[in-house]
Amino acid sequence: MKTSHLMFAGVAFAVVAEALLLAGNKNGEEEWASFRDAHHCVPVAATDGSNRAGYQCDDGQVHYRWRQMR
Repeated sequence: MKTSHLMFAGVAFAVVAEALLLAGNKNGEEEWASFRDAHHCVPVAATDGSNRAGYQCDDGQVHYRWRQMR
């Protein structure tokens, strides 16, 4: 088998694998939105100067969500 065929097969495999990983990656935002509404969560910010922020919910816990840095 030629090297170019092996390289093409490797690239094709990588593309298919990445597509499958992206298709299976669910971020759970829909579940979080329904949980936040059902548990009356309100945003709270950390006062220690960090970039942490969370939601205080009626279950007595602060739930932290991932935030993208800009």
